[in-house]
This record gives sequence, structure tokens and C-alpha cells, in this order.
Amino acid sequence: MTIRAADLLVQCLVAHGIDHVYCVPGESYLSVLDSLVDEQSIQVITCRHEGGAGFMALGDMRLRTTPAVLMVSRGPGCMNAAIAIHSAQQDAAPLVVFIGQAERENLRRDAFQGMNYERVFVDVAKWVVEVNDPNQLADTVCMAFKIAQAGTPGPVVISLPEDMLEEHCNSAAFYPRQVVKSTLTLADTEAILQSLSTAKHPLIIAGGLLKSQDGKAALLQFAEQFSLPVATTVRHADLFPNGHPLFAGHLTVGLPADLATIYEKIDLIIAVGTRLGDVTTQSFAFPAAPKAAQKLIHIWPDAEVVGRYRQTDIGIAADPTSVLRSLCQNAAPTTAWNEWTAQLHTTVSELRHWQTRPDAEDGVIFGNIVAQADQMLPEDAILCLDAGNFGGWVQRLFRFSPTRKLIGPSSGAMGYGVPAAVACALLEPEKKVVCFVGDGGFLMTGSELATAQQFGAAPIIIISDNSAYGTIRMHQELHFPKRKSATTLLNPDFVAMATAYGANAFLVEQSDQFASALEQALHSNQLCVIVVRTSLEHISVNATISQLRHVDSE
Repeated sequence: MTIRAADLLVQCLVAHGIDHVYCVPGESYLSVLDSLVDEQSIQVITCRHEGGAGFMALGDMRLRTTPAVLMVSRGPGCMNAAIAIHSAQQDAAPLVVFIGQAERENLRRDAFQGMNYERVFVDVAKWVVEVNDPNQLADTVCMAFKIAQAGTPGPVVISLPEDMLEEHCNSAAFYPRQVVKSTLTLADTEAILQSLSTAKHPLIIAGGLLKSQDGKAALLQFAEQFSLPVATTVRHADLFPNGHPLFAGHLTVGLPADLATIYEKIDLIIAVGTRLGDVTTQSFAFPAAPKAAQKLIHIWPDAEVVGRYRQTDIGIAADPTSVLRSLCQNAAPTTAWNEWTAQLHTTVSELRHWQTRPDAEDGVIFGNIVAQADQMLPEDAILCLDAGNFGGWVQRLFRFSPTRKLIGPSSGAMGYGVPAAVACALLEPEKKVVCFVGDGGFLMTGSELATAQQFGAAPIIIISDNSAYGTIRMHQELHFPKRKSATTLLNPDFVAMATAYGANAFLVEQSDQFASALEQALHSNQLCVIVVRTSLEHISVNATISQLRHVDSE
């Protein structure tokens, strides 16, 4: 019995548990779209831009911590999607990307929209492969899902010549691969326990590979059993309850000085589920590279990553969740760090304290908005965060937890927030999904509101509108004060724009107008957009423009 390659591909997706495919349709993979018509278990989400489709897939992956699928057409389609592929690499996110390709006979003839994807994506994808023989398609897809999840997770790109998809295969057999997870050795266990027994100021740095429900539970159990403080890596503040006495902060850009001062006392770092990249480590300063000032235990499932950029005292290439579970089978050390953990948590709690400030002459201070949202949103809300200075307020003031989830790009990619919120609202329609996004990020992918409306997603989008690319303006004022260039935005009427997309739209020009707008949005169960006219002077959680100019003048 033979089967069309396109139909076999769809069967492989079903076998791997894929129930959503995010795409912009293209003629180069029409056969796959045709096959998806008859597959009721997969919902095809038609997006307005390939970048938006890719960010939706990444939002899906982050929420469910399982591989997601993106389908795009050749040439312009795949290049629009490149931002998501790069973000998947930066976030260690298993993303499987299918790209339609020109006919095989035209591959080396500069065909219309033809590209060599192996050359294009070699630096960002774990594997790039072109399937020219339909009999190899199933095996290739199964390998792709395996590779995307094994070791350091990441994106895999599969090129599909359109004529190949129409051919029939001799066999319909496919065999999904098991992802083997390595575990802790007895010697490693003894070494970690010995390190803990002599530490005076230990700290866990927990990263994105613990994002699953099981990973979060293992982290909580380990921290409580051993009485260890936990700091979370950038964009992963939801790994640990922020109100827990052992919570020790969120390692984002611009670590507050009060917290950085206390961190100087740390003599043991257990980095688990994180690659310890430059943002989390404050430009490779904590822990420092190539040699940390503290004793360093690094737990990551890829031996090529552990110890690559800095010397590691104990390097463990194993599944982070399994390691924590194994350690919890041992008795906790007799050492208690009550005073140390209390000092850390008190500092973190004080940093989160916010006293409502009067609105500035040029708009609302965004901290007022975030503080109100923190109090009003339910404890199982899903918060999607775009990139930009406004996010500093969210990461400083918002209380996250394993149930109050944070979905955001470690890559710092603008435009992530709205598409990710649409995907999360589709997957978890019973929960409140809220997106914080700047005006610049919204104008990149805000058209995905049309996708939300078409498929019945109802996130709440909160736009910080200060008519500027705020992060870049901040750096300009610090390095070239009073010489702004290319950072001013002439924005459209966002309320009218949101209304045109069919959303309920609200304009907030004063802080005391926000609670009413959010309350209405929470009770509407419809797509909503809240536009907040935000102060540009109060450009970040740490400084105003005037303060930045003063720092430079000194």
C-alpha cells in the first residue's frame, strides 16, 4: 500500500502528539494543507505574518513545554520566520519548522523563491535537512522531533520540495523516537551533598528547562527539603513561588544594586536547567566567566554546554528535573541557612514594594499599572511579556508562581507578546491570558489580533504607549544625552485600531482609570485591548531620562 508523502507527514505529526500547527499558507506546501483538511485532531491556525506564526508556536511550546510546529512557505516565508527560529535557539525551545521548497529539478537553478536552507540556518538550527526522497520522510520527521528535544533543546528545520510531497511512498511506517534522559550518578550525588555541607551562602539559579509542571514541582521540593534559596533566570520568574520565603530574586537585565550586593556573599551556586547566558549572569559576571568567584555546580542535559564558557567545579550532563528528584531521595544536610535565606527574601520583597506615584506630566508611570494588575489578576493567570523597557516594571513588581505563568522571550525579540498571548488563549481558554507589550512591539505583530478574532481567542492586551522605542532611547540618553535619533514613534490611534480588529478597546490616560478598564476586560470574556498613555520621562524601573542625563554629565 502506498500513501502520498503529504498525508504521511500529517500522520507523523499526529503520532508525535501535535494538535496545533501555526502557519501562513503557501503554494509550496499545498499538499500538506490539503491533507490537514481531513485530520480533525490538528487545528491549523492561520496567522497574518510568519513571524507572528513562529511566536505563536513558541508561546504554545512554552506553555505546554512540548515541541511545537511551524509551517511556512519558501523564500520570503521562511525569512519572515527566522526571528522565531533564532528565538527558539536562544530559549532552548524545541521547535520543528517545515518549509516548503521549490521543485527538486529546480533546486540549483535559482528557482523562484528558492534558497539553500542548510546554509541559511546552520548557525541557529540544531539540524537542517531537505527531504528529496518521500520514502525517507517519515524517518526524517521522527529524527527531527528527537533532535529538537535531546541535549540542548532547539529548533529543527525540514525543507520539503513541493513535488516530493505529491509523490507516493512505498511504506507508511513511522517510529517516533524516545528522548533518553540521563540521570545523576552516585559520585555526583555525594559531591553535591559534600558541597552543600560546607557552604555558608548557597544559591540555586533555576532556568527554563524546569518550566514543566514536573520540573517546577521538583525544584520546589528540592529547595524546601534542603532549605536552599532560589533565584530564577531571565523570563522564568514563574519557576518558583515569588512569595515563598526561599525566593531570592529574578535575574533580569540590570540587577538591582541592593540584591547584587547581597549576592556578593554567595559561596556556592547550583545552576540547574540554565545555560548561564550573558543576561542571566549580568554579562558573564555572576557567576563570572571563565572562572567564577563561587564554587559552581552546573546541571544541564548537554555535556557540550556544561563547562564550555566557565570552569565548573561539578559539571553534570543530565536531565535537570531527574537530578533534583534524585537529590530529594537523600537526607537534607544538617546545615541551616535561615538567616541567609531570610536576608535574600527580605531584600527581594522590599524591591517589589510599590507606592503609587502621581502621574507624570507626560503620562502614567507604568509601575502604577503593573502594581494594580498584580493585585487584580487571578492566581492562575498566564502573562505573556514582549520585549522592552516596560517589561522591567513587570519583572520587578509582578508576583509569579508555578500557576501564575510567565511566557516571554529570553532572546529579547520584539513582537513576541501578542502572538504568544493568542496561542495561550487558544490553548487555555478558561484562564485569563494577559499580554504586556510596548507600542513598538505591538506595531510589529499586532495584526495577529485578527487571528485571535478569527479563532475565538480572547487575551487581554495591555499596550504601554510612550511613542518611542524606549530601550534604545534609554541607551541613547545614557551614552549620547539629548541627542535622540530614530527612536521617536508617530503612533496610530491604538484604540481605533483595536476596535477595527473587533476588540473591546479602552484608553487609560490616568492611573486611576486602569482598574475599571481591567475589571471590564476580565469580565468580558472577549478580546480586549487596554492602551496606556505611558510616561517617557519615567523610561525604566530604575531611572528617568533626567537622571540618565545627570549620570552622563558627572
